[in-house]
Amino acid sequence: MERSRLIDQNSVDYLSSLVVKGNVDQHHTLLGEGLSGQVFSFEDFAVKVYKEDFSEKDDHLMLTNLNAHPMFPKLHFQNDKFMVVDQVKGYTLAQLRDEGYKLNDSQFRQLEKTIEECYASGIIPHDIHLNNIMLDEHGNLKIIDVGRFFYSDHKEDYQDKIREDLDKIKYHCGLFSLFSSSRRKRRRHYTSSHPRRRHYTSSSHKHHHRRHRSSFSFSFS
Repeated sequence: MERSRLIDQNSVDYLSSLVVKGNVDQHHTLLGEGLSGQVFSFEDFAVKVYKEDFSEKDDHLMLTNLNAHPMFPKLHFQNDKFMVVDQVKGYTLAQLRDEGYKLNDSQFRQLEKTIEECYASGIIPHDIHLNNIMLDEHGNLKIIDVGRFFYSDHKEDYQDKIREDLDKIKYHCGLFSLFSSSRRKRRRHYTSSHPRRRHYTSSSHKHHHRRHRSSFSFSFS
């Protein structure tokens, strides 16, 4: 796997100047847009510029805790106006589905294992769907939007919804029939044992949860 390079201070200063002037779109390609901001391409990075009137700007807190995990973009810089992460080059699962591409079992298990790890650590991976998961140019899956992930002390309350989201992804990627008889007979219990290019967006959502847990971090060898 390629190692992401760090953004230098000159680049940060350059981007800051564009953001303050409000003309990033005149110099860099728009990759995507969500409720909380727009995402632009800059070299090997994706730059998310927050909307002025949007209060939810804490994607970076979740990404900071997930920085060691290879399935999430690496965070390089953040302030109250924009953040910089690795640019994922590839296609969303929605785009691949429309082109007739089907995930294989190994690729789906990569996604499922990551979701299980999040769940085991108290992170609820809310709003997982075909448009916020990408297959990169090296054949690796990447979750590009964590704007609606959150921490919860009552993770069991969300177990069925997480399983349903995964089953929908599996179905739409051509791996099995949605709501099959085998699914109804068996429930999965999570444990800690195991086209056009696009980038993540972010949106706000209210849940019964704790928004931040600064002591948490993933550790992978």
